[in-house]
Amino acid sequence: MSMLSILQIRIATVFLLDPDIPMLLSKLAGKGYVTARVRPTVDGATIVFIEPPNVIAGKGTVRVDYDFGRRILGIESPNPKEVLNALDEVWSCLGEINVDIQKALIPYEVIVIAEASLKPRFIENKYAFKDLFDFDLRLMEGGFVNEGGDPTSNKWFHLKISPILSSYKGSDEENLYRVTIVYREEKLKLINFIENLENILRKLLERV
Repeated sequence: MSMLSILQIRIATVFLLDPDIPMLLSKLAGKGYVTARVRPTVDGATIVFIEPPNVIAGKGTVRVDYDFGRRILGIESPNPKEVLNALDEVWSCLGEINVDIQKALIPYEVIVIAEASLKPRFIENKYAFKDLFDFDLRLMEGGFVNEGGDPTSNKWFHLKISPILSSYKGSDEENLYRVTIVYREEKLKLINFIENLENILRKLLERV
């Protein structure tokens, strides 16, 4: 694998009750974040998002978003260190405004999107459907899920590898692939995963 590029890391948490987002934004502004405008209303406040659909704050490469309909708080960046720093800052701010962290649904979820130059073994699988098409077909995508796992459970791992066909040169060479991971676990395991993300990704993809 000659190239690996991390495009996005997103860590998200679902809350049972909406945190006080206007107060959270005030605290984040004090830590150097650019934050969404808050307009007081009779019923509370209206948030004017920085970017659609749900971005409420940003600093450096980090974007913080909140989905009021699903009560999901997300932190996103291509940089592992910046994601983890932002996670610390956001949770510190939540603590300062007396949000009961136990009202968040544990675990957390991490989504990683990356690109890598690969020559995966699954492309050796060829299939002939001469009764249907005038082509020999080749398996181009692969995926892994944790055995016996439930996609809706608190512990879940799904890795998907698919070719970026606009750059595809043929199966005898390394080609550019999109790698997507969805990983749900307890907070400390996900932090360890993000801290060692590039190394873990390389080890995973070398075995494909």
